[in-house]
Formats: sequence, C-alpha cells, structure tokens
Amino acid sequence: MLIEPRDPLIVRDGRPFTNSPGARARSLAFPLPQTLAGAYRARRGVEEGLSFPQDADRVREWGLKGPLLAEEAETGWRLLAPRPLDALKLGERVYALRPLEVPEGAGTNLPQGLFPVGLPKTGLKGKPSPLPAFWYWEDWQRWLLEEAPEGFQPKGHGGPTLEVRTHVSLRPEAGTAREGALFQTSGLEFAYRRGEGDGRPHRLALALWPEDGVEVEGIHPLGGERRLAYWRRGGPPLPPMPSGLLEALWEHRAARIVLLTPAFFRKGYLPEKDAFLGAQVVGAAVGRPVVVSGWDLKEGRPKPTRRAVPPGSVYFVRLPGEWSREEVRAFAEKVWLQNLSEEETDRKDGFGLAALGVWSGKPWRWEEV
Repeated sequence: MLIEPRDPLIVRDGRPFTNSPGARARSLAFPLPQTLAGAYRARRGVEEGLSFPQDADRVREWGLKGPLLAEEAETGWRLLAPRPLDALKLGERVYALRPLEVPEGAGTNLPQGLFPVGLPKTGLKGKPSPLPAFWYWEDWQRWLLEEAPEGFQPKGHGGPTLEVRTHVSLRPEAGTAREGALFQTSGLEFAYRRGEGDGRPHRLALALWPEDGVEVEGIHPLGGERRLAYWRRGGPPLPPMPSGLLEALWEHRAARIVLLTPAFFRKGYLPEKDAFLGAQVVGAAVGRPVVVSGWDLKEGRPKPTRRAVPPGSVYFVRLPGEWSREEVRAFAEKVWLQNLSEEETDRKDGFGLAALGVWSGKPWRWEEV
C-alpha cells in the first residue's frame, strides 16, 4: 500500500504549539510507525462501520509493517532504506564499523559481553562526510551482504524536503494582519530534485504493508492540520531474503540485525535475549534515541513518553553453535522484515522492522596505519 501526501505532511515532534506570537509547529524528519498505523486503522475502521473508542481493541489487532520510503521510477516504485549506522564515510571512502577486541590492559563501560564497535584502524585520513539519509534498496542490500565492500559509494538522498510556511491571522473587517498573530509550520514535501536541471521533482511516498493484506484507498487526512494524502492499493512488495544470506549465516553462525523502523526494548537500547529469538548480542552501533509519545484513543489521554532505538541501528549477534541448518533458516525467516520489538502492541504498530546482514562473528583487532 502506498501513501502519497498531497500537501506537505506535518508529523509533530511533541513540542508545545500554542497561540502565542511566533509559535512554531515543527515536524519530524520522517513519520513514526504509530502515526501511519493510527491513520490506517481509523480509515479502515470507518469503512468497516466500527465505532471508537468502543472498538479500539479490535482495530489495534490490525498489525502493519513499515513505513519505508518509496520513490517513483520508470518501472514503478522503488524502495529506500534508512542509512545503516555501521557505515562511516571519511573523505571519499566508506568504512564499515565492526566489533573490536579490547586491547590488553584496557577496559570499557559496556555491559558484560559486549564488544566496542568502531573502526579497526587508527590514523585513517579524511574528515567524516555525510552519507545519504536514505539508500536505494539495491545499494543497501549490497551493504548487508558484504563484510567490508571495497569502493562502496551508496546512492540515495535525504528523503522528503522540509518546507516551512509562515502564517498570519487576518482581520476580516480591514483585510489586514492581526498584530502578533504570526506563526510557522514546517512540513515534509514528498518530492525532491537531484540537482539543477533535473526537470520535474521526483515523487516520493510511504510504503506500508498490512499483515492481513487488507488495504485502503482514497483521499484521506494524514498528520497535523488534517492535510490530505492519496492512499493507494498496491505499491512495491516486501523484498525477499537475498540469495546467499542463509549460507553465510550457517557458515559464520553470526549476523547483523539492522533496524528499518524505530524499535522498543524494555532495557533501553539493549534487547533481552528472547527479542532476537535466542541470538546473543555481542556489539551494537546505535544512534540517539527517538522520543515517542502519542494519544491513547481507548483511554482518552496522552501516552507515556518513551525512548525508541532509532532506525539504522545495527546489532551484531552470534547464533547458538548447536543450531541445525533448519534452525538457522527458521531464525532468518523470523527476523527478515519482521517486527522485533519486545511488546506485541509495539510490533503491531510497526516498531522494530528488521533485516539481516552478513558478519564473520569474529571481532577485529585494532591496527595502526
């Protein structure tokens, strides 16, 4: 299912937006899964003749995967994935961050059993350079399948364009602005240009996959100010597991688990063992937490504020050595593009969509260049 905002989409970041002069409504850089889940359930519930909040428990059983960013191409819509946080660009070269052995006599403040994650070599030349916030799926998948790709330069872009609008209140009798009644809103325009002379902007959309396959369509409100969006059936399917991944998992008994949407774990950034289906976490490349709140429709009150692990975070895991090929296959199928948050309600909302990547299972040694 594809959702293409007709107007700049406002997904508020939770900061107060009052009627005071100079107030600003700020938007997140990308919508949270629960925003799309709530909009989908509300629209589908209305179409099925349900009542709210009486039927809130029923609609919350409708699970979803996503959202992911999609871009219109000549052959249809192509997916993009958030930048994996185990990639670092220095100068013109992209390096892989991996678990590292702790040198003799050194220590860390990490929990027991975790290796630090970083560059295996010191003294590398070049300053950190920005990488695209969203990578085309083909490049993103290549990064998953190679331990340390040489000459890798991912193709992608920064995603939706931030648009800022300044508003003013008018006096009807005079047709002039009210003094002090000035405010701003920032929204996400789902289009972008690759550069000067690129022609018309490239269309962007949000891809969403209901678990039971029931999609909705039409023109419906989404986000703040009830701005409109086109809801369409179809869109790109969930990509299948790439060939060669299962064999690599069996050979190394290790993997990278990469988050495509924010995830919730009870102990913060570090999941409990059952969250990853028995795989042991031995390292993590995690970004700053995403603060998530919202409105509880059933209870009629705000949800508690929580911190989520951001998309693009990477967990390095080892698989039990006694697992058979079938158990490794079962693990891969239960992780590949499945929601891995620890609470079922969060999984239903789309938090914790994950993919698997290759890892040797052995920490690298620090080396001097």
